[in-house]
Formats: sequence, C-alpha cells, structure tokens
Amino acid sequence: MQKLEGLFQRYPLFRYIPGILLLAMIFRTSSIDGEGMSWLVPPFDKFIHCGTYAVLTACFGMWFANFRWERNRLIVALYCVGLCLLAGVLDEYHQSFVPGRSVSVGDVCADVVGGIMGIFVYALVRPWKRFRIFREK
Repeated sequence: MQKLEGLFQRYPLFRYIPGILLLAMIFRTSSIDGEGMSWLVPPFDKFIHCGTYAVLTACFGMWFANFRWERNRLIVALYCVGLCLLAGVLDEYHQSFVPGRSVSVGDVCADVVGGIMGIFVYALVRPWKRFRIFREK
C-alpha cells in the first residue's frame, strides 16, 4: 500500500487516468450510429452497460483511494455511484443526438446497478493489494 500511496503522491493525476480513458471510450462508443450498433440486441445491452459501469465505478473508487476511503466508506461509495449515475445520464443525453440511437431509462438503471456492483467489489477486493509490488511488508 505504501508503494501505491507513494505513486499517487509522486504522480497525483495518475489515479484519474483509467477512469478518464474509460469515460472517453464510453462516449466514443455512444456516438456510433444505430446501424453500427445493430449487433447489440436489447436484452444483452444491459449486461454490457452493467459491466462497463461496474469497472467505471471501480475507477472512480481509485479517485478517492487515499483521500477519504478509510474514513467513511459509505459516503465515498455513494459519491462513486453518484458519479456513475451522472456519467450514465450524460451518456444517454449524448445518445439522443446520435441518429438511430435512442434514450433508455433501462440503460441508466443498468448503469446504476453496475455501479453498485462495481463499488461493492472494489470495497471487498481492494485491487491494489492484489499486486505484489503494492503489498505492505
């Protein structure tokens, strides 16, 4: 944990890179028109939304890893799920301008469910402790 904290202290913006890249990928994918996304049939798109936003919320969890995570996990988890909800709503709003795409409340619900699952797994697993270089000695 000390090595990760040292990495985040030395390069403070490093913790934001995975989340920002995933947000960029989500918004780029949502700008593909309806014909380009015809392979994604309605029941299965919810699983993709759920999985993508689970990973995104775990990335949001990294944003708060050294700040407040140890003090009040519930508040930080709510922040992360709130950011996930905001990203999902903005994604659906962005899709409303793309030809052949439609806005779906079900997609936003799948995003929030994925966000809740993602922060729950993040809180349990604490991924940075899995890597040998980040383990405390």
